[in-house]
Amino acid sequence: MQEYTLKTNFAALVEPYANEYLIDFRNIVEKAFEHSDSRPRLLGNLLVLERYCNTVRQGLAVDKAQLCVCLRYARELLWDYLGGRVAAADFQDFANDYFAWFLEHNVGPEGFCSEHFAEYFADSCPDAYEWFAVEWSCGLLMQLVSIEGGRVDYEDFEECGELDFYGPLCMLDMMEDVCIGLTDTPVVSNRGTDLEKAMTQVRKTSLFQEIVMYVQNDLQTALLAAPTEYEALRKEYGQYTIIPEQYAARMLEY
Repeated sequence: MQEYTLKTNFAALVEPYANEYLIDFRNIVEKAFEHSDSRPRLLGNLLVLERYCNTVRQGLAVDKAQLCVCLRYARELLWDYLGGRVAAADFQDFANDYFAWFLEHNVGPEGFCSEHFAEYFADSCPDAYEWFAVEWSCGLLMQLVSIEGGRVDYEDFEECGELDFYGPLCMLDMMEDVCIGLTDTPVVSNRGTDLEKAMTQVRKTSLFQEIVMYVQNDLQTALLAAPTEYEALRKEYGQYTIIPEQYAARMLEY
């Protein structure tokens, strides 16, 4: 296997090396951040999350809908934590309620009701792509609470040593699938070999190559950014998306 980094020019890779790069991407990211504490790791997640949420927001706007209140609030908390305006102890109750709300809508049990944060969970969050952003953001909040020794009600978060990159990595896998539809790449059948042929074609498209480049660049930005730049990056990334706006509504259809 070649030596890959976040600076590798993905668009220049031919098969099977493009696929090899994506398979190894988790290791590439972890190696890049191996000496980083929570804040660069959180910034890397947030820059990619902002792009993703902005695309989902554009897609929802076609039907005059918007991102659910709890997701918007969670993103604000994460940015405020990054900027040192709140500590994990300030949002540990919300984080646990937020994760419980996510679980209720995915695996049960039914009947969850947040006593203190009911206003944030009053609206629905029906779109699968929006649910992924909920999962991503509540996972980050719970990990931060755990890392700082706060209360976590779920054993999955009891021993977190560092923030992970579950969100960016899963988003990249998901967008590889989505781009089959967005680029009108033919899939002969549901057989694994035919699906892989379609994926091979997708990895050659400028649309998917640009997504990979965005993730690479955003993570590199997070590694190099000084704390004094965090607020400027928050404002800057409010205008960025993971795919061009003309694809946003179509993405939500897949």
